[in-house]
Amino acid sequence: MAVLTLALAACSSGSDDTTTSTSTTFPTETTAATTTLPSTTTSSSTTTTTSPYGGATLLTSIIQQELRILGYFNGEPDGILGPVTEEALREFQTEAGITVDGEYGPETYEALADALEADEEFITTVQEDLMELKLYPGPADGDYGGGTVKGIEALQEQCEIEIDGRFTPQTHLCLEQEMGRI
Repeated sequence: MAVLTLALAACSSGSDDTTTSTSTTFPTETTAATTTLPSTTTSSSTTTTTSPYGGATLLTSIIQQELRILGYFNGEPDGILGPVTEEALREFQTEAGITVDGEYGPETYEALADALEADEEFITTVQEDLMELKLYPGPADGDYGGGTVKGIEALQEQCEIEIDGRFTPQTHLCLEQEMGRI
């Protein structure tokens, strides 16, 4: 999680600042001014920096972090959907057996959720966070079972995003916000 904090700090540096806002559709494009986040009814403001590929976004930082956890992204999460991130997405998509396009959308979100939910070490950390938020009674055992699903659903309800019990990138972003890390 320290990596995410550093990445988010990097996202807020630079002289070209813009505002990022959320909406209710899956991300299909990134511009220097806005990023569309999936299935949410809340809005927030964040400082981002621009790049040739568009602005840095929190959602892209989360996806980079997830790809790094899964061994597909070797760089430091910077929130920029550029060639390194696109290549990591393509490698993940190929191994997951889904459409290979280097973009993140519903199919990639579900595949990322499947992969992360199977990672016991990662889920143990998520469970510890949910316990701190008093959304999950425990134990922190790395098992994405019924209790963890209920904790994730409570988190999703708290963030006013789609309640499906899946640990998608949007849910991960919600968790980071609720933990006060972003």
